[in-house]
Amino acid sequence: MRALLKTLAIIAFLALASQTVRHAYMLWLEPRKSVLDKYDQPRKEEIAAAASLDELLRRYDPVRKQVDLAKEQRSKTREQPEYEQNEKEPYKSEATLREAITEWETRSKEIHALRFYYLVGLIFSALGVLTYIKSNRWLGAALVIAGFSEFIYWTSPTFIGATREFDKLLANKLALSVVSFVLLLAAIWLLGIFSDKDDSESGR
Repeated sequence: MRALLKTLAIIAFLALASQTVRHAYMLWLEPRKSVLDKYDQPRKEEIAAAASLDELLRRYDPVRKQVDLAKEQRSKTREQPEYEQNEKEPYKSEATLREAITEWETRSKEIHALRFYYLVGLIFSALGVLTYIKSNRWLGAALVIAGFSEFIYWTSPTFIGATREFDKLLANKLALSVVSFVLLLAAIWLLGIFSDKDDSESGR
């Protein structure tokens, strides 16, 4: 069993170490500016500076009213096809803000799922360590493996977004990756995975 646990511990170590470094780089070191930024509409800078979903909604509400009014007028005059209107204001700003709000809500759901499943992983891991030490090594090992699988999967990389909500998600993943790394080292020590003792099952 110890050979299996050693292999899995090394794989988990490499996965957590690499993704922790990656999260830290993306959060603090990755360049996010582009020479083309000056050509983007100012609306994108407002979106990136939004501190909450409510703030985005406050920006979206007047733009949406402008769009509704413009659609009403267009339905009377039919002066331009809809696909041409979508490239102009206020349609363009409305679409940009709508996309930002949708993305923010998606990131919020991801953060909620991350924290929930990480808690599940903690429970599995704690039960696994206790079971491994006190009663059954195979069952304990299975629970520990399940717990660390949750850690690694839910703290794995995602795509970059445009709002602070992404930074919040990334910060959560970085923090939990570091915690997972520490927990992995603790599990290796508690279970004696890399100890020099013989791998006897002692009747378990």
